[in-house]
Amino acid sequence: MRKGIFLLVTVLIGVFVFVSTVNVYANDLDLILRVLLRKGIITEKEYQELKKELESKKVAGAGEPAKGQNVQKEDGVLPETISLSGSIYGEYRWVKNREITDAETDSTSDLYLRKIELGVEAKLIDWITASAVFNSEWIGDDVNQGDEKVAVDEATVTLQEEAFPFYLVAGKRTQPFGVFENHLITDPMTQDAYETKRVGITAGYTGPLGLDVSVTVYKGEEQMDHLFESGLFSDTVSRAGEATDDLGSYIVSVSVEPLDSVVLFGGYLSEPGRGTRNQTVNAGVSFLPPFIDGLRFDAEYMKAIDREKYSGTDRQYKEGVFSATIAYEFVLRQRNVIGGGLFSERRAHLINEPLEVALRYEHFDDDGMSEELGVWTVRDRYSAGARYSFYNDEERGFNAFVAGEYRRTEYRTQADMKDGNDEVYLRIGVDF
Repeated sequence: MRKGIFLLVTVLIGVFVFVSTVNVYANDLDLILRVLLRKGIITEKEYQELKKELESKKVAGAGEPAKGQNVQKEDGVLPETISLSGSIYGEYRWVKNREITDAETDSTSDLYLRKIELGVEAKLIDWITASAVFNSEWIGDDVNQGDEKVAVDEATVTLQEEAFPFYLVAGKRTQPFGVFENHLITDPMTQDAYETKRVGITAGYTGPLGLDVSVTVYKGEEQMDHLFESGLFSDTVSRAGEATDDLGSYIVSVSVEPLDSVVLFGGYLSEPGRGTRNQTVNAGVSFLPPFIDGLRFDAEYMKAIDREKYSGTDRQYKEGVFSATIAYEFVLRQRNVIGGGLFSERRAHLINEPLEVALRYEHFDDDGMSEELGVWTVRDRYSAGARYSFYNDEERGFNAFVAGEYRRTEYRTQADMKDGNDEVYLRIGVDF
C-alpha cells in the first residue's frame, strides 16, 4: 500500500512538472514533499529518494524553461525571443476654418483617440524574425471617420544574418520609398502624399559606411492612390481609366552614411499608370551639425518625373513636395537615424529623444495645376511644436509624453474660399 502511494506521488509530481506552463523551482516541490512527509504519506527514506531524483533532473534546468517551451521568465515578462510593444495616443485638435472652400466657415474642435497600436515580434532564430502590428485609428473623430476596427498595419518576415550582407523582407509595411523623419505630431507632407504601405517583397544589400541598397516589388498603384487622398489638392481632380491588376510596381532605394553626422538617401518608384507609368524620385539628408550638440536637420524632396494624364486634362502634372525640419533635443541620447514610416522606428524615436522642440517648413509644387484647372492646392505649410516625456524608461521601453503643435497651411485659390488655415494639436501618449 505504501509503495503504491509512493509510486502515485512520484507520477503526480512528474505530470505536474510536464504540464506546468510557468517556471517551476526545486525548492517549491521540496516544500510539497515536506508536507507529505509531515502528514505521514511518505517516509523519510522516500522523501530523500524523491528529493534526490528532483535534484538530478533539475526540473527543466533548475528554474529555466525546458528547451522549446514558450513560457514566462522569472520576472514575469515574455521570453527574450518574443517581445510585445504598443502605444495609445489621445489627441485634441482645433481648426480655425472648418471648411476651407467656404469663405464664411467657422472654427471647429475635436477630441479623439488618434491611434492604438500593438506590436509583437518573434525572433525564431538569429536570422529569422517575424513581426506584426495591429492598430485602430481616429477613434471618435468625425472628420476622419474612424470606425474603431482593428486592422493589420504591418506583418513581415525578415531574413537577415548579422554577418551576411544580403537580406530579405516579405510582407505588409511602409515600403522603403522615403524616410519621413518626423519630430512633430502631424505627418510631413511627403508622407501624406507618398507613403507606400503595401504587401511586397524586398531584397537588399548592406555594406560599409552604412550602405543599404534594396529592390522592392509590389502590386497595385498604392503611391498614386495615396497622393489623391493626401489633401494637398482639390478632390475634384480625379484619375481616368481603370486600375491595373498586375504585379508591376517596384522601388529602388539606397542610403549611405559617409560621415558620422550625415546620412544621405534616395529612391526611385515606378507604378503602372493609366496610360503611362507613374514614376517618382526622392532624395534626402539627415544632418547633425557637430558644432551644436542636440541640433538636427532633416530634409526630403519628392518629385514626379512621369505622370499619367488626369481626367479631363490634356497634359501631365508632375508635382513635387519639399519638407525640411530643424529640431533641438534638450536631453541628448546616442544618435539614431530613424524614419517615421514603421511602428518600431516611430516608437524608438520617442523613447530615444524624449525632450525636443522642432520647426518644419514644407512646400507643394503643383506644376500649374491650380491655375490651369481652376482648383485649390496647398502651397506652403509651417509647423512648430514641442514634446516632453514626463516618464521615460529606455531600458524597459516605457514612455509617457505630452506634445503640442501649431500648423499653418497656405493655399493657391481660384474661387471664393479661404487662402489659409490654422490648426492646433495637443497629444498625450504612452508607449510600452
